[in-house]
Amino acid sequence: MESLGIDLKLIIAQLINFGILFFLLSKFAYKPIMNMLDERQKKIEQGLADAEASAKKLADVETETAKLMEKTSKDADQIMNNAKAAAKVEAAELIKKASDQAERTTKNAESEAKSAKDNVISEARKELSSVIVMALDKIVGKELSEDQKKNLTAKAIMEL
Repeated sequence: MESLGIDLKLIIAQLINFGILFFLLSKFAYKPIMNMLDERQKKIEQGLADAEASAKKLADVETETAKLMEKTSKDADQIMNNAKAAAKVEAAELIKKASDQAERTTKNAESEAKSAKDNVISEARKELSSVIVMALDKIVGKELSEDQKKNLTAKAIMEL
């Protein structure tokens, strides 16, 4: 092999140097770099998993919020409908009460007017009756009896 220019001692020394260098690099450089890369890959995977979990939680929260908003909207609509119905019932009751009160007031006013009219007519008849009796006394004098005067007075009042 020496004729080819290969020195066996040099190759063995280079192989030993390569082995030592390989051992040192793998022990002090390759393993720590690989451990650091593995840790970094684990952190990235954990970050991605956390991001997915956060996105899922956000979607769940958004869904829950939408459900809650829909329920709140339905509740508000129900409250509004109940309030409108109650207001309609109360308005109808108030209108009925006002109508009843107006009717009672009208009836009272009519009865009072009728009573006042009857009183006025009664008073007018009495006055008229006394005027007629006095006129008959003056015209006829004492020639008519009391019954005849009453009959004439009643007849005159009836004609009016």
